[in-house]
Amino acid sequence: MEVCRLENVKKSYEADENVTPIKQVSLSINSGNFLCIEGPSGIGKSTLLYIIGGLLNISSGNVFIDGKNINTMTDKELTDIRRNKIGFIFQDSNLIQALTIEENLIFVQSMVNKKKDYGKVKELLTRLGLWERKNFLPNELSGGQRRRAMVACALIKDPLLILADEPTNDLDEYWANEVINLLSEVVDNGKSVVLVTHNTLWAEKAQLRFDLSNGVLHEKQCL
Repeated sequence: MEVCRLENVKKSYEADENVTPIKQVSLSINSGNFLCIEGPSGIGKSTLLYIIGGLLNISSGNVFIDGKNINTMTDKELTDIRRNKIGFIFQDSNLIQALTIEENLIFVQSMVNKKKDYGKVKELLTRLGLWERKNFLPNELSGGQRRRAMVACALIKDPLLILADEPTNDLDEYWANEVINLLSEVVDNGKSVVLVTHNTLWAEKAQLRFDLSNGVLHEKQCL
């Protein structure tokens, strides 16, 4: 099943139309795809990820999520798609600072499912080494712990599509590997992952790899 499709997507910035990080990008993401986007810093990888997730308006083209054109949606419809279909792992923390880590997960879970699954919350926090810190506020955690909490918040929704922007930043090798393994398990369960990373080792875990260069995606050969 096709989860996401981009058709001839272009993104220019209104202040300077000569700055066009995304030019004529077309892409199809199916259920069970693990896709990686690579390229140097500042090339537009995060911009493309935000476009896929409906967080940035495009200059031209079309973006479809779960068969629906998000360009023609109302703000409420787009919010519902992002809330129910997409899990975001941002580079910067999006944790609610006034809530504990456990409360953050319960809050995210309650937005998509009124029936809270405390077992799933404990499972994710334990897997990511955070159960003993479940009552900590985000600012009481290290950078790596916050990163793992953000991963847990994205996964707790069980979304169709995970968009992961450098999810292994701030993590040592052990926890970086654990996060990538979790994303691989999501894919094994029929969901889809789009990973942005500079790390070749993690990129090699993907089934599909693309370089973003001059606003265009170039597919790489996977071993």
